[in-house]
Amino acid sequence: MSRQSLQEQMYGVKGASRAQRMVLAASLACCAAVAWWLLFAGGVAVTGAWFGRQWIAGNFARRACIAVALSIYFVRVLFTEFVFLRRGVSWSEVFTIAPWAFCIYVLMALAGGTNRAPLGVVGVDGIALFVLGSWMNTYAEYQRHVWKQCPDHRGKLFTLGLFRMARHPNYLGDLISFSGLCLMSGRWFSAAIPALMLCGFVFVNVPVLDAHLREHYGAEFDEYARRTRKLIPFIY
Repeated sequence: MSRQSLQEQMYGVKGASRAQRMVLAASLACCAAVAWWLLFAGGVAVTGAWFGRQWIAGNFARRACIAVALSIYFVRVLFTEFVFLRRGVSWSEVFTIAPWAFCIYVLMALAGGTNRAPLGVVGVDGIALFVLGSWMNTYAEYQRHVWKQCPDHRGKLFTLGLFRMARHPNYLGDLISFSGLCLMSGRWFSAAIPALMLCGFVFVNVPVLDAHLREHYGAEFDEYARRTRKLIPFIY
């Protein structure tokens, strides 16, 4: 699919998109329920049996931290969809996000849910990264949301707060939080989630959104882009 087509699908939808938002919310709720089932209701053992494996529930503290983290992510996404997100949401976007979220929830729940090792220093570091990234994502969205409420700011590009350090601090927050979740799980293969997320941001989300912003704000965005990195301050 071309970048132009993606841009039209993501930013060309008009209207409130209530049905799309409700379906996405229900899908994410199902993902969260599956994760809790895996972590605390014997789902790990059942799933292991499906693949001819004997999987045993892992360390309780690790499972509890992952369950809480995935629940926080669920609430964050809902808040973004229903409060912060001003544009419409297409059905293609819903049916892209929902399977991706399912993969995240299942992989992280299985990774951490079968790890019997104590949480340890690495796990605690993961908790700190998850909290930092979650705060960064939500606070960046909140800052922009509050600023946009002012009638004098209508049609203007928000470049203050966390958006001074990078053009997409909300994406950076997600990368940090899921890197932390990976450390909390204690399994190397869970690193596939933040790695794929980084590729998606670099090759899809950032280019598509930048193209939309350039089209919408023109010279104002070009000046902002000239002095601000895309995703990682001072690096990229």
